[in-house]
Amino acid sequence: MPISPWRALSPADGDHYLSFERRFRYLVEDPEHTWRRAWIPTVIACPMCEADTGLRLAYKTGVDAVVEAACRVGHTWVETRVEVSQWMAYCRFRAGQQEFDWLWLIQAGFGEEPPPPIDYAKEIRQGAVEVAKCARRKAKAKVRREVRKVKKKVGKRVRNEAMRPVAALLRTAWTMQAGGVEPVGKSRRRPAEPKLPKTPPVSAYRKAYGMEAPQKGRTCLVCEDTGQITAPGISVPCVECAGPATAALAAAERRAERARQGKDERRTTGGK
Repeated sequence: MPISPWRALSPADGDHYLSFERRFRYLVEDPEHTWRRAWIPTVIACPMCEADTGLRLAYKTGVDAVVEAACRVGHTWVETRVEVSQWMAYCRFRAGQQEFDWLWLIQAGFGEEPPPPIDYAKEIRQGAVEVAKCARRKAKAKVRREVRKVKKKVGKRVRNEAMRPVAALLRTAWTMQAGGVEPVGKSRRRPAEPKLPKTPPVSAYRKAYGMEAPQKGRTCLVCEDTGQITAPGISVPCVECAGPATAALAAAERRAERARQGKDERRTTGGK
């Protein structure tokens, strides 16, 4: 009867069922060593199809007398080369029960072959190559996006320039059909503000009408720019203004200061 691959491993309940993806090895005593025992791991294969991977081994405590085996095709046979005690100890080890008395069995090579060693240098090289390829793909994608963006802009500009005469022709036809009225469309430009007429100054009006310029009034209304307040029997200096003499002196002082600074050089040269 073929061994079911869905049977669970439970050494405590007497169920010793295991499936192996890699090759399974049993132990054979080395006859060349006479003074100490040495073991040779030997691979089990199907006697019908010679398959050595994907095997299933089973043993039920109290029911089976020997270990039974089956391959993926469905061939079943009695595996007498595997001792029941060693098989049960190996199943307990696979179930997580550590027994120091049977550690020699695992160290001798009994059970499924270990996975091949990992070549870390090769894995690192392959990882570096994959990272470089990914970075190269991202760089190429970025360049392609930039090129597509530029081509799209240039193509849009070329289409607009090519369709400009057609748009003008259509606009003219629409104007003629509407009776010479330009179609009202939305413009992106802000309409120009109307320019208000510039108001001319008062002097322009005075000149146009031939009017004379008004005379300047007096600066001091108290002394009427005389510097003295006079009355019958009274003549006192005006305190509201500096008076004509003081104003003349101040003006002369200002002219002398400008002459010292060279600001009136052109005026002096022109006077000569």
